[in-house]
Amino acid sequence: MSFLKSISGLIRPLNGQGSILHTSSLNNITQIRTATKKVSGSKTNKNDSAGRRLGPKAYEGHYVQPGQIIMRQRGTKIHPGENVKIGVDHTIYAVEPGYVRFYYNPFHPLRKYVGVALKQELKLPTPHFSPRVRRFGYVELTDPVKAQQEEDRMSRKEYEAQSELTNEFLKSEEYRQNVTKEFAQSLKDEFSIDLDENKLQVVAHRFYEISQLVKNGLSLEEAKVQASYNHIYNIELAARRGEVSNFEEAKKENLSVFNDIDNKVQLDAQGRLCKYLNAQERESLQQEISTKLAPFANRILSKEDKKTVTNLIETPGAYTTSEQSLLREQYLPEIVPWTVPGSVIENIDPENPPKDVVVQRVFDGKTRSTKVIGRPRDIVA
Repeated sequence: MSFLKSISGLIRPLNGQGSILHTSSLNNITQIRTATKKVSGSKTNKNDSAGRRLGPKAYEGHYVQPGQIIMRQRGTKIHPGENVKIGVDHTIYAVEPGYVRFYYNPFHPLRKYVGVALKQELKLPTPHFSPRVRRFGYVELTDPVKAQQEEDRMSRKEYEAQSELTNEFLKSEEYRQNVTKEFAQSLKDEFSIDLDENKLQVVAHRFYEISQLVKNGLSLEEAKVQASYNHIYNIELAARRGEVSNFEEAKKENLSVFNDIDNKVQLDAQGRLCKYLNAQERESLQQEISTKLAPFANRILSKEDKKTVTNLIETPGAYTTSEQSLLREQYLPEIVPWTVPGSVIENIDPENPPKDVVVQRVFDGKTRSTKVIGRPRDIVA
């Protein structure tokens, strides 16, 4: 007991807060910290949310129906392939009945895809130049009432857009009839084309098709070939329906009329009928126009000058649409270059310029510095 008392006498509180000094007989002092904070259980974050059940819902080779979910995910870890679609929450679902296939696309080797093969023996992806496999499965409706109901079926958006679509169709049809009528009248009066009324309407409609194809970016020669092909194909369809007795004879007759007309009349870049010009005549006309345009180069043009230049550039049959665009950039630029004489006003106050002057900063290549100049408002606006 005397030994324990002597040891307990060596242990005494250090600061009254739970830290003590422990002294051994070897005169080594060690500090020991004890817990003084009362610990209580936490009530927050105990209840975790339910899992979102992400992951595949149909696996390789499983048969799925349209609308069935194949994959739920966050982000496109799996990309949609053939015969499937992806929702706003990246859920991939089938749009055709078939068998699930997970695969890699050789054009995107780092992406994994999932698709639906329409037959069990098919593999995905479909080879690049192979025709796409499609599911038909349609049943012929023998009841005319049900057939008409199926034909008239449309979505809500289609139904609501019918009035607008009908108005647009009527406007386009009215425009087509007016242009065709003008072409037919011009062929008869200005170019003395002697054809019966039916053939004249066919030729006028062909010129209308050519004008629309040229507006869509085709060249004049390409538009002629395409319009002729469309007309011959319509005759072939009429022959299949039994409306034309001899297709070859009708085809030969129409092509002969088209070739004869094309050697007399052509369309210019503005879609107007004009006299046909061969390559030599066209080149001669272009040289004559270039001579007339030369005095208008590199100078400020008045309104009358601009009108004259426009008429020269739009001479019927002289230039194509692209050639006219290049000439307009050269002779009728939207902003006159500041190198044109008279287009720069020197020594102006940039803080208080005149009302008819626009202040600009330009780089002078000779002095390699930026300077402030004034320009007439009517040539830069």
